[in-house]
Amino acid sequence: MGAPEDEKEPETLEDMENIVSELREVYYSGKTRSLQYRLSQLKQLASMLKALRDDYPAAVNKDMKKPEEEIFFTDIRFVDHEIGHTVRHLEEWMSPTKIKTDAAYAADDIHLYPEPRGVVMIFGAWNYPLQLTMIPLIGAIAAGCCAVIKPSELVPYSTSVIVKYFREFMDSDCYRILQGGPDIAMKLMEQRWDHVFFTGSTEVGKKVAAKAAGNLISTTLELGGKSPTIVDDTANVDVAARRICWGKFLNSGQVCIAPDYVVVHKSRKQEFITSVKKYIREFYGDDPSKSPDYARIVNSRNFDRVKKLLESGGKVIFGGKTDEESRYISPTLLDEVSFQSEIMESQNEIFGPIMPILEYEDFTTLLDTLRRREKPLVTYFFTTNKRNIELVQRELSSGTLSVNDTIQFVCIPQLPFGGVGFSGQGRYHGKASFDAFSNYKSVHSKNAGMEFSNDIRYPPYKNSKIKTMLYKLVLYSSDDELSGLSGLKRTLGTALKYSFIAAAVGLLSYKLNLHSLIAGSSIEEFSLGSIQKVKDMISNCTINTN
Repeated sequence: MGAPEDEKEPETLEDMENIVSELREVYYSGKTRSLQYRLSQLKQLASMLKALRDDYPAAVNKDMKKPEEEIFFTDIRFVDHEIGHTVRHLEEWMSPTKIKTDAAYAADDIHLYPEPRGVVMIFGAWNYPLQLTMIPLIGAIAAGCCAVIKPSELVPYSTSVIVKYFREFMDSDCYRILQGGPDIAMKLMEQRWDHVFFTGSTEVGKKVAAKAAGNLISTTLELGGKSPTIVDDTANVDVAARRICWGKFLNSGQVCIAPDYVVVHKSRKQEFITSVKKYIREFYGDDPSKSPDYARIVNSRNFDRVKKLLESGGKVIFGGKTDEESRYISPTLLDEVSFQSEIMESQNEIFGPIMPILEYEDFTTLLDTLRRREKPLVTYFFTTNKRNIELVQRELSSGTLSVNDTIQFVCIPQLPFGGVGFSGQGRYHGKASFDAFSNYKSVHSKNAGMEFSNDIRYPPYKNSKIKTMLYKLVLYSSDDELSGLSGLKRTLGTALKYSFIAAAVGLLSYKLNLHSLIAGSSIEEFSLGSIQKVKDMISNCTINTN
């Protein structure tokens, strides 16, 4: 089913165009549309995960010295869980969604039909090479798209394993995997995709969005930003320190949803610092460089960037050790930091194992400061105060609000994940991944019969008192206006409105004697009459057989 392992990588713009053209022809053939095909490819992806389990951890370890257990749970198991969830629910997701309408359209078939976007492009990221490439792909397969995926070139060992097994297990007629650096990525962005999914930095995300905008291509951008962590005066500080310590130093801080900095109430700050130091030692020992559970910075360029941030200001109160050869930076705590410090002025995330610890006294002032910064991917909040939770939920905009925990929310497939503003656009995971690669087509299907019910819409419009009356009812007696009435009046008003419409249109279409209907009753009287009066008027009408 897969392509040969030594498949030649495309290099030219023409190569890219040929790939997109081939995929588009397959897409037009309808091959990816059936439930059976989509399920078969999701199961092939699950088989691929089983096959690469022996090779992949060693490859990631070569790239980043990441512990095997962490690789299994955050990469392999994460993707496997997402596949299982999607397989269980895919038939339901593919079904049209019936839309509830008002009574005027009750006889019509109105629904949303999820159709595939088409041929899509997925750019993965290096910090979780498997997860951040395959989770979007699961959504593309589930939605019925054809796809090209490009893993990151910054983790060559990991990427080579992914490419090998992907080409062995996946249907190359519909799904292609390409390798290459920024030059290949830019050539890929010259193509006419039906959707682009990008995971990476905000700066590169802006370039992808700009390129996509030139061809009116929709995008999902999973970016980052500085995710704040608040610890208020009511928090269980020891638990907060443990969970924040794990979330911050996981993968040596190279996680887009890592707590970027911590703001602690002044009265609890020293207690928090003491607890964090305790848990760093508990997790990684007295010398984290010797810990098998502590990762390294991905490459020299990122090592230099994080080291520069470390040296930019603030007081190192724990850690601060670096080794350029092994790209090691120890878990580090910075004190005497403010929102005006250099490490905080940049809106870009630290993406490394440095934890600036700030303090606050007034909660309202803190919220005002945070809301004026760029919107983050996550806001973390540790508290036992329900009122404060409500305040943060209402006042601070972010992709996610996580209360009394870090990172773990991303493992919930039912919870859409994504950023807002500076931290991204669009969401995925679970059904949200299916939605990201689907176009929900609005469908309105009307019965070809009962044409009499449409007489009101056809000109001439003003040759009949009854048409004038109906337009008044439809245009000036909206459901919103009726909703402002009390329960009994609203029920009666709604019944009258639709009784008038149904009765009058029916009478008109069957050529009732309009004179006998209107005679003795003004339009206003007719509009404000009771349902019984309408029934009486109908029963007294005579049919005009001319």
